[in-house]
Amino acid sequence: MTPLERRYRRLLAFYPRPFRREHGEEMLAVLLESAAEGQRWPRLGDSANLLRNALWMRRLGADWPNTHHPRLWLMVRLLAGTWLLILTAILCGYGRWWGLALVPFALLHFALALRLGRFIGRGADGPPPPGLGVS
Repeated sequence: MTPLERRYRRLLAFYPRPFRREHGEEMLAVLLESAAEGQRWPRLGDSANLLRNALWMRRLGADWPNTHHPRLWLMVRLLAGTWLLILTAILCGYGRWWGLALVPFALLHFALALRLGRFIGRGADGPPPPGLGVS
């Protein structure tokens, strides 16, 4: 085991154990593959990102699988898109026409919700494929 791998493993140890079991080796492989030739220490940005995400996941605790459920994200996307449209209407009602700049973002949320809805409609189980806007 190289010093860089050992140091990355220490950073990955901050993640919850169930997550590490499922994704730890894959994350480690990506980190090591993206490392520069002869690199001995994790880059500061990589370290900060790993620690921030690990703490975020620890805060979620046992609810981590539920927060990545497609039906939950479908509701989040629909609510976010609806809120952006309501906010646009309010801003335009007060003469703030720059509020129309929010419409593309609302449409993006609705498009992702549509893709999630189709994914759910197929009866697929487990996490959705990449590109559906689910973290």
